[in-house]
Amino acid sequence: MVTTTCYKQPLEMEDIGALPEEHAVDFQYQEFKNAYEEECVRAKKKNATPSLWRTYGRAYGKQMAIAGLLKFISDLFQLVPPIAVGGVVAYASNFYYSDTTLAKPVFTTPYITFSEFISNGFVLVFLMFVTTAMFVLTYQYHFYKTVVESIHVRTAIQAYVYEKSLRLPMFTISGGEMTMGQITNHMSTDAFSVMWMFQFIHFVWTAPIQALLILILLYVELGVAALCGAAVLLIMTPIQFRVGAAMSKVQKNVMLLTDERLKKSNELLQGIKLLKLYGWEELFCSAIEVVRSQEVTKLMKNGLYLAATWFLTDAAPVTVTLVSFAVYSVISPTPLTPEVAFASLALFNTLVIPLFMVPVVVSHTVNGYVSTQRLRKFFCAREIERKEIQGDRLTTENEDNGHGSESLDLHQIPEVYVKSKPSRLPSGYMTLKQSLLTSEGKDTTRLLTSGSNMYGTFDEETNVDEAKIQTVDDDNNAIEVHEGNFTWDPESTKPTISDINLRMPKGKLTMIVGLVGSGKSSLVSAMLGEMTNISGSVNYNSDHGRISYCAQKAWLRNATLRDNIVFGEMYDPKRYQRVLSACALEPDIEILPGGDMTEIGEKGINLSGGQKQRVSVARAMYSQTDIVILDDPLSALDVHVGKQVFEEGIQNFLLENQRTVILVTHQLQYLQEAEKIIVMDNGKVYRQGDIGEIAKLDPDLYREWKETANLISESEGSDGEAETAEQERENLKKQISVVGEGGEKRNEAGVTIIEEEERERGSISLRVYYSFVNAIKVPLFFLSVLLLALGVTCMAVTNFWLSQWSEAGANITGMTEEEIDEDTKYYLSVYAILSCTTMILLGTVATCYITFAIKAAKRIHLALIRHIIHAPMRFFDTTPIGRILNRLASDTQIIDQKLWQAVYLVIESYIQVIAAIVVNTIVTPIYIVVIIPIILGYYFIQRYFITTSRELQRLNSISKSPIFAHFSETLGGLSTVRAYRVENPFRRRIKETISTNNAAYLYLETMNRWLGVRLDFIGALIVLFVGLACLITVAVGSLQPSYVGLSLTYALNMASYMNWMVRQTTDCELQMNALERVMHYTHIPIEEYRGIYDPSTDWPNQGDIQFEGVYVRYAQGLDSVLQDVTLHFKSGQKIGICGRTGSGKSSLTLALFRMIDTFKGRIVIDDVDISHVGLLTLRSRLAIIPQDPVLFQGTIRFNLDPETTRSDEELWEALEIAQLKTLVSELDMKLDSVVTEGGENFSVGQRQLFCLARAFLRKARILLMDEATASIDIQTDAVLQNVVATAFEDRTVITIAHRISTILDSDMVMVLSDGKIMEYDTPTNLLQIDDSMFSSLVNGDSKI
Repeated sequence: MVTTTCYKQPLEMEDIGALPEEHAVDFQYQEFKNAYEEECVRAKKKNATPSLWRTYGRAYGKQMAIAGLLKFISDLFQLVPPIAVGGVVAYASNFYYSDTTLAKPVFTTPYITFSEFISNGFVLVFLMFVTTAMFVLTYQYHFYKTVVESIHVRTAIQAYVYEKSLRLPMFTISGGEMTMGQITNHMSTDAFSVMWMFQFIHFVWTAPIQALLILILLYVELGVAALCGAAVLLIMTPIQFRVGAAMSKVQKNVMLLTDERLKKSNELLQGIKLLKLYGWEELFCSAIEVVRSQEVTKLMKNGLYLAATWFLTDAAPVTVTLVSFAVYSVISPTPLTPEVAFASLALFNTLVIPLFMVPVVVSHTVNGYVSTQRLRKFFCAREIERKEIQGDRLTTENEDNGHGSESLDLHQIPEVYVKSKPSRLPSGYMTLKQSLLTSEGKDTTRLLTSGSNMYGTFDEETNVDEAKIQTVDDDNNAIEVHEGNFTWDPESTKPTISDINLRMPKGKLTMIVGLVGSGKSSLVSAMLGEMTNISGSVNYNSDHGRISYCAQKAWLRNATLRDNIVFGEMYDPKRYQRVLSACALEPDIEILPGGDMTEIGEKGINLSGGQKQRVSVARAMYSQTDIVILDDPLSALDVHVGKQVFEEGIQNFLLENQRTVILVTHQLQYLQEAEKIIVMDNGKVYRQGDIGEIAKLDPDLYREWKETANLISESEGSDGEAETAEQERENLKKQISVVGEGGEKRNEAGVTIIEEEERERGSISLRVYYSFVNAIKVPLFFLSVLLLALGVTCMAVTNFWLSQWSEAGANITGMTEEEIDEDTKYYLSVYAILSCTTMILLGTVATCYITFAIKAAKRIHLALIRHIIHAPMRFFDTTPIGRILNRLASDTQIIDQKLWQAVYLVIESYIQVIAAIVVNTIVTPIYIVVIIPIILGYYFIQRYFITTSRELQRLNSISKSPIFAHFSETLGGLSTVRAYRVENPFRRRIKETISTNNAAYLYLETMNRWLGVRLDFIGALIVLFVGLACLITVAVGSLQPSYVGLSLTYALNMASYMNWMVRQTTDCELQMNALERVMHYTHIPIEEYRGIYDPSTDWPNQGDIQFEGVYVRYAQGLDSVLQDVTLHFKSGQKIGICGRTGSGKSSLTLALFRMIDTFKGRIVIDDVDISHVGLLTLRSRLAIIPQDPVLFQGTIRFNLDPETTRSDEELWEALEIAQLKTLVSELDMKLDSVVTEGGENFSVGQRQLFCLARAFLRKARILLMDEATASIDIQTDAVLQNVVATAFEDRTVITIAHRISTILDSDMVMVLSDGKIMEYDTPTNLLQIDDSMFSSLVNGDSKI
């Protein structure tokens, strides 16, 4: 049993086991999908938008209706005990105020009538016990069913959101229509909001009915006075709903601001290395804090609305009681007696329950409604729905294609699909398979044709059966494009690439070349069906149409290296080893702790850009496909490795196996190897043919190519460029921290570089609770507790006063009417004062506490984000971004909206329990003897329950991360997933992660029901014992009837409060898990940002750099990567850095920015030790152009100058220098043109040029270029080298060469080896030394 296991030892996922089929993701997804498709059919007939509410009803209506009936029955049972209180008090009064004794009862008949039986106090006490027990069973079973259905709907929504995301056009994500953060919110926030709504939905209708029934019963007790109380309630109820409506509007704004904050947080994390290098982390953090402040303002407004709701909830029963008793005293001919007073008081206390649930229900319902509307819009968004061809049958994405979970089916022919007219409905899609088959079911053509003015084959009016099939006479072509005009924006009629007419020869190499931004990658995307087809067609050879694809930006899965390469194909060791050799991956694999079975982490976080790209190329090569499309992979590789990949991989492996290769590249030295060359320019095909044909058509272009190729060839034969790959391997070694005893590396399969997510064990530390109190501020927290205690105390005093008042009403014998009126006024006025004081205190504490708590949530988030941005790069290298985002998303949301409520409610419940014990002990001292063992029983049940719940909650929290990590991973590689046709195994993976999380959560909720049944039953026993004790005490004549009523009322409350106390204590500890996880990140080591010396504003004004005995390492415990480096870069010099394996070039540049640990020696810039300078000051005074281009969502102006310190003239000058002025000036908004998330609306090369412009704008005296021109063509690179030479003529420029020719003109060249300086002199002097290392690099005489 899970509880037994967990109580003895920490719980693991393996202890839980699998869920039954009815809870399985597949089953629930299909139920939801069927219901939604039925709704789409209905909506289409009525020309309306599909309703998710109707979908909920179809899929879950039956079970939810049963749960609703159980809830209604439980509410009826709940009404019996308050009614019985009046009967018990009346029974006690008969004995207390008469000569009758228990031993001599008086009967009017010789037998006991039902009326006499049911009015017997002991019978009524037993009836209270039985009905309370029945209430427990029906209520808890209702909750169990709603929880199960809520998990089902969450499961279905998450699966459907994933399914929908697989069919989203790339423009939807990259064009700004939806961001990855917003789509992720559908998977997380919206799915969970709908789940919570399902759990509380029945309170929406049962609470008003329950309140109405209570008011009817009050009318029976108090007459017209109850109607006056009801009038007060009727006045308060619409106010509550108005407040709820206001909360709904505010919550929408909160969710929008949360989306914005998470989007900015995601951008910050994605570009954290660049931000740290530029010293912009504070700037971007400030932008997050601005949005956070707006979010907190809305949260505060929502909190104040919630405080108003709490006040109305607390004030309603007090006010209704006060008004009812006051009116009763005035108009009733009989005085207020104990049986009337405490029967009414018990009913009023019961009335608190539906009123208390109103704010909770309204909050969850509002959130669920808002999320449902957001999901409806998302489900109706434009999509590409694919159908795949496998063999001679048509399969949909939900079929398994005949493959088990161990293999992926990569062999479907990649069609471009047709989409019907845009509408509010999920659109229908067609494939050509129907028309390609004859009546015998055989193919009648060699090509599959596609083309439309949306995403697909035909125009909006053409039916698939009516389409004319385009065939070709030449079967030697793999792909043909006829009259193609394509655009990214489906709403646009202006093509991005136009007039495309191409024929790609089968089994040959086709190369696509052109300047940056000419349309090369767009052409590839058009062939893959990722663009909108305005006109024309794309045709694939049906016998030669299976595709593998290597994107320009490498995409890797969070899996082992082998899995990333094999990618679901059957593992063939011989083929696999040949691919590894061709892609130069064998040395990299030898470094990894688990070899090729090492998990390389989210997005290949520990691999460099070149290593990731080689893995991506290896995947494309290994796949059993006919066509291999490679989108500029060689730009991320040095020339040596690029040559190896081209010769061994493309020529000797792919082409020898008759596979068609389409290669986008800037490496023009390989053009003579191409069967066909396609030259793109300004979105059109400028030239096409083999090298000879193009030489005849355009001699100038051919001559330019030849010059560029010769420039590259100067260093191609050398191994100077191979250092890049070797440096990548050295950097990988530095990342490896998995070591065994004696420092030996563990060569184990399945070892991961990424650190396992932290998981605390045992109870939540008191330090976590204190951190929450400290965030509120200790004095303010205890002020809130004091005010709450005073409020509860005042309420208890009010009830004691009511007891005295009603007792006085029962003893009016001999009093005149004037004396009775005087007594009534006296008791009523004091009762009114006490009631008003109670309301004021409770209203004040709610307002104060909520204000304090939301400010505390702001402080906690601020501490979290600041610790994250100040963490060293080592933290980001070993921590997946999805894990960090989970802290900033779901954990922060819990702290913002749930944790402080849980803390407040647990404190309130403890105070209420203490008050109830004190009251009952004062009334019946023997009560303390009974309550002590009951309290002990509660305590042990709570500890047993909390132990299990805590572990289940932690498993629940940890098992959420893989869901969002896989989802984020899929969105990041959507085009690759679709190109390989591996949607099915990716669906299986998301279903596995959701199922794992569901198992933990279902057990957690089942444990809640387990607790509820036991605690409520013990509560029923409390009522039984207190009732019996009171009646026995009355029988001996030592207890007034009014105290019987007071004691029973508090006994009923005691049961509820103790149950609530245990639940809230547990819930509080579970919610504290979110704070515990956040606090872990607020205690990670951070960089030392403060300095002891503040340099002048123009420092460095010369650019003089000195290294004095410098030793550098990547982290404590790792070996040094630079050893005893002593050198001097003079002001204005141009320094080129090259070296051998593990030379430490990048380490040297990172040391300048203090990105890694300089643990010995010092670096001096312009006579200032950089370790004495503040970190932001240092980094803001240097400029670097990194290899990986990073752009942020916003405008071009923002990306160039986020600090807004430059004029427009300076921005245009920088763009002109970076060869971007023409591109930007042609945009409608010029400098204010939009840059989408990740800069996806620009090519990789263009993004690199923007980074160059950004560095030029910094106007620093020192510029570092870290392979900055890797992603741009040779011509542009040559122009930029000249620009750098002139624009930075008087500045110190340090260049890590991507092409060795770029450092031949340097003033000085430094050769590093094993972290030490081997040579440092002018290029001329070094070249004159025949056996110098630099000469060998340039001349290629030796291999280093």
